[in-house]
Amino acid sequence: HKAVVKALIRAAAWLDENDNANRMEAVRMLSRPAYVGADAEVIANSMTGTFEYEKGDQREVPDFNVFFRYNATYPYYSDAIWYLTQMRRWGQISDQKPDSWYMDIARKVYRPDVYAEAAKELIAEGRLDADDFPDFDTETGFRPPQAGFIDGVVYDGTRPNDYLGKLSIGLKGDAAP
Repeated sequence: HKAVVKALIRAAAWLDENDNANRMEAVRMLSRPAYVGADAEVIANSMTGTFEYEKGDQREVPDFNVFFRYNATYPYYSDAIWYLTQMRRWGQISDQKPDSWYMDIARKVYRPDVYAEAAKELIAEGRLDADDFPDFDTETGFRPPQAGFIDGVVYDGTRPNDYLGKLSIGLKGDAAP
């Protein structure tokens, strides 16, 4: 596990380093038939910070894809729980679950302990700096409550059912699909 996590962290850091300087090389790699095989120009649209929303509507969006900055690779429990709330909201999880269930599932899937071990080894090897990562001694695995989603509803990963209850559409409570 740890070797794969280290490789993923290094790849993500490489993609974001020096203001995304390596993105075009990644585009060339991904466009090969052995990988994605899509047209390099299409892949470059999002990878290089310029995105074409529709023909002729190109905009600079430097953080359209972020791979390492802002702790993008850190396995936050709150992110896992948000995905689970969306699965409940749209019926893939058919019955109501207590908040503790969401946390139990997140802990089974997301492994910040493995991530921290991998990151600490990369730091010890001189490949990355400690400042590139959250403080592993104080990190709880939960981002602060967020209100930056499209709908403006505050999301607190420690209270998934409260979040679901605030949404105007989708399943909540004991509703069935």
